[in-house]
Amino acid sequence: MAEVKVEIRTANGQPVGSFKDPLIEMLPEHHYFITGKFYEPDGKAAERLDFNPQVLPYVADISAVSQCNHKKLVGVYVQRGRQPVRMTGTCEL
Repeated sequence: MAEVKVEIRTANGQPVGSFKDPLIEMLPEHHYFITGKFYEPDGKAAERLDFNPQVLPYVADISAVSQCNHKKLVGVYVQRGRQPVRMTGTCEL
């Protein structure tokens, strides 16, 4: 089975890193939790992620794992900064 990758970027497109084979939960509809091993843009496993402030939400490409018709999450925030990293986000409307 192919590796599933969820890319995380800043709102202006700068790479933050990626999840490889994350656990994806949709609770409630169009609100997602992404949990798993997080890697920095250079491919190294992140030791710790800083919490991003509400004024700087991330964007996530969930096209490989989406449970709805949306392919992108907006308003993505770090909920747990140590491995396994956990983020939350909502579908782009």
